[in-house]
Amino acid sequence: MQTRTLKLTDSFIHVLVNLPESGMGYQLVNVILKSGKVLHKLKVLNSELLLLEENENISVKDIDKIELENRK
Repeated sequence: MQTRTLKLTDSFIHVLVNLPESGMGYQLVNVILKSGKVLHKLKVLNSELLLLEENENISVKDIDKIELENRK
């Protein structure tokens, strides 16, 4: 399946820059949408580019919060 990227706003970038990386140059995150839907285990590159599956049709305006995925 193909992916597409979504450039995050400066406010989200600022939050992510201050959180640890999950791996070299990326973070695994949960994205909480304003609708209440949660997208689990998405990858953010360099704290600014959210990778989405091609079928995920959201914009940055739909995002309420981004949190690091809890590693167990």
